[in-house]
Amino acid sequence: MTADATTAAVGLRRRDLFAAEVTKIVTHPVTWLAIVATLVLNTGLDAAAATDAVRIGAGDGAVALSELGGVLMAPVYVFILVAVFAAGSEYHNGQLRVTLTAVPDRLRLYAAKLAALLAVTVPAAVVVVTPGRLALLLGETSAPDIAVELLRWYAVYVVLPVIGFGLAIVTRNVVAPPTLLVLAPVLVATGVFQVPEVIRLLPHEASLSLVGTPAYSVTELHPGAAAAVLAGWGVLAAAAGGYCLFRRDA
Repeated sequence: MTADATTAAVGLRRRDLFAAEVTKIVTHPVTWLAIVATLVLNTGLDAAAATDAVRIGAGDGAVALSELGGVLMAPVYVFILVAVFAAGSEYHNGQLRVTLTAVPDRLRLYAAKLAALLAVTVPAAVVVVTPGRLALLLGETSAPDIAVELLRWYAVYVVLPVIGFGLAIVTRNVVAPPTLLVLAPVLVATGVFQVPEVIRLLPHEASLSLVGTPAYSVTELHPGAAAAVLAGWGVLAAAAGGYCLFRRDA
């Protein structure tokens, strides 16, 4: 086989591998259930927040729903199930073993998995975030500010699934990652965990700061710092998942 033919064959295999990983994600029923549920929840919450009729609290202490970033961001934890099931479901019934037998090059396999995840979650993030955000922002915010706001929310909806993806590989199941990601903000909200210097660096709190609605002033980060913290979590989780796939999984 000539060098050109070999290169073409490798390229084809890479395309086939990427296509196979995308197919695994888009044919999993949880993918579509999570996307539809997130779209409905986001649109409903943002539409309610846009009316300013829904307030949380009592008396003079009532807070408008539009100011409660933690509530408006809650649907993202449904959205991360797309990534969690894409990674974690392969550990059932020996499916990953079959995949590794077919693709022994784990670096190429993991690269294809990450690329496929982003190929699905990036456009899906745009779909589930945009309608609700526009309903909330149109008429009150300038076009450039709307664009920045959307980009910040897209970033959250892209990075948190990557974190869930890495955790699913590390834990080898689909229950632990969403539990861990949801448990942290619950502990913070209930006051069980009260170390502001650490809390502000958690994915949920960094996400709230990034979109401009930090839960508490003591945990607020500058949006640029919040973006860096969130990106760091994404890289760390992806690296941990890759390490486990390379070194541990048989």
